[in-house]
Amino acid sequence: MKNIFVILIFISLWQTREITAQDFPLHTQYMYNKATINPGALGVSGKISILLMHRSQWVNVEGAPNSSDLAFQYPFEKTAFGAGVNYDQLGPVSQITGNFQFSYNLELSFTTYLSLGINAGVYSRTVDMSKLKIQDPTESIFSKNLKSTDFNLGVGAFAYSEIWYFGVSIPNLNLQRQFNTLPVFDKHLLQSYVMGGYNFEINRDMTLQPSFMVRYIQNLPLSADLSINMQWNESLTTGLAYRLNAAYSLLVGFNVSRQFHVGYAFDWDQNPIYKANYGSHEIFMRYNLTRDENSLRYQSPRFF
Repeated sequence: MKNIFVILIFISLWQTREITAQDFPLHTQYMYNKATINPGALGVSGKISILLMHRSQWVNVEGAPNSSDLAFQYPFEKTAFGAGVNYDQLGPVSQITGNFQFSYNLELSFTTYLSLGINAGVYSRTVDMSKLKIQDPTESIFSKNLKSTDFNLGVGAFAYSEIWYFGVSIPNLNLQRQFNTLPVFDKHLLQSYVMGGYNFEINRDMTLQPSFMVRYIQNLPLSADLSINMQWNESLTTGLAYRLNAAYSLLVGFNVSRQFHVGYAFDWDQNPIYKANYGSHEIFMRYNLTRDENSLRYQSPRFF
């Protein structure tokens, strides 16, 4: 029974990680990779781009979560295509999610647009029993690794202009059963996201950028990220963020060139686990293969 309790602890952490996780790992700098959770945001920049993001959570805690994302988008005047891969690891539990995405852009007015998107792909999860310290390996539950693969489908809508954006999405519509040997893995939890942001231009060189993201996960408390960034001369971005009842964050980003952007975020946990770790670290790099003057859509360089 003790062994079963240990594995259920890992599973519980996986299911409720900072009141999110499940299919889509949490990122502090979500505003730079919104298409991961809202396919409607795909292609709104009008630029062909590649993004790489990595998050190491609770550094110095053995088996703590690590997450990596690779995303690509190719916009046209009215449509956009994209693809993304995520790898997430928490102790003995690992998951890989691969998605293809499509969006269609509608012009609501001269400066306002609505992009509707869909993502479809594969979601795979594995529990590696060899990474557990098992006292009684004869128990049948530990005789082999647990594996599951499911089809994933999601939808999203994203409205935007030069100074604001607002989006709603459900990135995992499927509720297929998982791991019959463990009831806790019976099904995915349905997730819904609402996000928004605004540009306040203080002067020619300073722009204030408040944004938010609210996550609702079935049978779990509401979770929210509140961020406020300041962009300096369209080359440096500094910011603060707060994850409700979870963590405080510092953010910094640099436009190395008009096409290459890098960013870093540091999270300090609110909960007692902060005493045992060195915080959470997140970095990303985004490269635009399309120059600004060749962008295929109306776009806001500040947010997108």
